Amino acid sequence: MSHRWPIAAVVSLLLVAPACKKPTVHQPIAVHIFRDLYSPYAHELDHRILDFQSTNPRLPSGAPIVVQSINEVDYKTALKGNFNKDIRVEAVILNGTSDIGENPDLAADLAHSVNICGAVKACPAIVPAFILPTATGDQAAAAQIFLNYLAQAK
Repeated sequence: MSHRWPIAAVVSLLLVAPACKKPTVHQPIAVHIFRDLYSPYAHELDHRILDFQSTNPRLPSGAPIVVQSINEVDYKTALKGNFNKDIRVEAVILNGTSDIGENPDLAADLAHSVNICGAVKACPAIVPAFILPTATGDQAAAAQIFLNYLAQAK
């Protein structure tokens, strides 16, 4: 009888051990957005970003999505400069279509934009948001999930 309990303990341990696997931990995917931090819509957009984050957004793989606004560059200065080479972001949110000025790269990207006026309570103004073509893989997918969220009226 004393030989049975060590065997039972080993069998129990072998049955429980596979259930103790650690879940896969995914690194967060950061979506960097370029926007005017001082726009008339900035405060409302801040709230929408917080609302998005509170939904615990994830990619289909399970990786969490984190949205970060860049603030290293002045909005108007960046739009006048060599935007695609100076700024590394996945998504752009403009105050309006006229903000692109003479920037042909951004004008081309504007054709693929979504209007997020409902998200920032700016309707009937057009508030374009788009993903840059330089965004790829998980970051592009995460940016698309974020823009889809913003495109929905609150």
